[in-house]
Amino acid sequence: MFEAAALSPGGMPSDPAQLMQELAAGDPRMAMLMQLMQAQRGEPSNDDSVPDDRDNLIAELSERLDASEARLTKMTRIARQLHEAGRVASVRLSRLAAALGACGICWGEDSSCLGCRGRGRPGMMRPDPEMRAELFGTQSPVRDASKHCH
Repeated sequence: MFEAAALSPGGMPSDPAQLMQELAAGDPRMAMLMQLMQAQRGEPSNDDSVPDDRDNLIAELSERLDASEARLTKMTRIARQLHEAGRVASVRLSRLAAALGACGICWGEDSSCLGCRGRGRPGMMRPDPEMRAELFGTQSPVRDASKHCH
């Protein structure tokens, strides 16, 4: 079955294609498998001037990947900006809460708040006079409004 000249030192044919042909000749299932593999592999094109479908697919996927990376970069930048804006707003609200004597966590709206248990509405705690002066000036806006009502 095997020619002695084609055998490698281990007793197997040295040409893989020859080995596959011999296996296919001895087993009909192997022959069908070989036909399927050859059909999937297709005939190689020797003409380098004609672009292969795989080259077109690679180019398209590369463009889509570049576009996705650009969108991801933009979304990451926007997320960082939103995170920073939220942090700044939280600091401002905490300072305002301190100036008004409110809970800086929930403003008295959350009964499960660890800071006030829902009782920290403005005026429920002693306001921070320094923060109040910094935010509203030395005169209280409430006092100024009461003077104008009389």
